[in-house]
Amino acid sequence: MAAKLISSGYRHTTLPENYVRPLPDRPRLSEVSQLEDFPLIDISSKDRPLLVQQTHQACARFGFFQIINHGVSKATIDEMVSVAHEFFGMSMEEKMKLYSEDPTKTMRLSTSFNVKEEKVNNWRDYLRLHCYPIDKYVHEWPSTPPSFKEVVSKYIREVRELGFKIEELISESLGLEKDHIKKVLGEQGQHMAVNYYPPCPEPELTYGLPAHTDPNALTILLQDATVCGLQILIDGHWFAVNPRPDAFVINIGDQLQALSNGVYKSVWHRAVTNTDKPRLSIASFMCPANSAVISPAKPLWEAKEDESKPMYRDYTYAEYYKKFWSRNLDQEHCLENFLNH
Repeated sequence: MAAKLISSGYRHTTLPENYVRPLPDRPRLSEVSQLEDFPLIDISSKDRPLLVQQTHQACARFGFFQIINHGVSKATIDEMVSVAHEFFGMSMEEKMKLYSEDPTKTMRLSTSFNVKEEKVNNWRDYLRLHCYPIDKYVHEWPSTPPSFKEVVSKYIREVRELGFKIEELISESLGLEKDHIKKVLGEQGQHMAVNYYPPCPEPELTYGLPAHTDPNALTILLQDATVCGLQILIDGHWFAVNPRPDAFVINIGDQLQALSNGVYKSVWHRAVTNTDKPRLSIASFMCPANSAVISPAKPLWEAKEDESKPMYRDYTYAEYYKKFWSRNLDQEHCLENFLNH
């Protein structure tokens, strides 16, 4: 389906037809509740047992949580948000030089999700970057705005260190060795999606991103501090996650669901739009090495007396990632394809 960038500055008064969802597949925003007890974890706490317990409760119940006092400086965050807004504010001519619909590209500006596969488009433009090793990819990144490469490099370095800390907490919260997840994932890749959702004339009819799970191991999301948009599915109901200016939102990706043998869930989430303001979000994805073999941790399924077996078969991340991008975003959970029958 032909698609083009929507971050043009033009304000639509009605939603173009190719964004209108069928009636049963609309967001039904009036039925969405606020999430009152969303976990908030102070990751700077010196009480390790408490941190591990909080992490376990959050991952088992929600698959999502917020963290504060995370060590990524306010200056780094503010500069990242500023350069992202500056990027999407550039002329269409400038942005279209970077446009691609090829999901295998390691740097691309695109729209919707996977325009070659989907029947209905999503009200989103996004810049996707591969970020690690920086030296391998930085030359591909946009050279405008002029500060882009320097600002993004600083941000992703700080976020990567944070990601490693969270992976250690999650390992311990599963009763595993602190470095179990890091060892399994190997030399982790790191991707970034800078998402831009322009004001939408009819938010009830479309999505910024429809319901999906993340194919990677761990996602570290910087939400727009002033505009709501993230919603998560809990017990069959959609809940809005209100932004907190000093927090990151963390969510379990498909690989940690598999590694935990289903103890922790990679939860369905979506992005909705609004009529008033553009919304920006910056997602950092910690990814297994392509050659990493993902398998449920033995202590989580190995039983002494019966013939228990892991929930998921062994697979490489390269195999999983290829499968994920060959689908439409809101099809069944991609992990369903890797169940151990």
